[in-house]
Amino acid sequence: ALEDVSLAKDRPTIIFFGASGDLNTNRQARRIVDLYKCYKNSPVKFIVIDVDKPVNSQARELIKNYYHGFIPFQIILNKDNSKYWSQIGEVDQHLLQVQIDKALQQQGALR
Repeated sequence: ALEDVSLAKDRPTIIFFGASGDLNTNRQARRIVDLYKCYKNSPVKFIVIDVDKPVNSQARELIKNYYHGFIPFQIILNKDNSKYWSQIGEVDQHLLQVQIDKALQQQGALR
């Protein structure tokens, strides 16, 4: 559910920040959805946030704590919710996959 924007406490989390009317966001969102399909049976949690229309106060808090003003923006958090990796702009799906796999390996949560 898109309303579930709570951080996972025991596994890596990828947060994708974008805006619905932005073409770069839309292209990157397709990559994120494809990755979600690849990782849906893994310990990774995916959170998608529209910075222009946050769904609730938790989403606004994530924007305040992790978003840096540019879209699209993706960040991978460790299971303790500290930053593992982040990148502004469109990111190749393979690069994102490599970073997710590294986060899983580092935390002993191989998929």
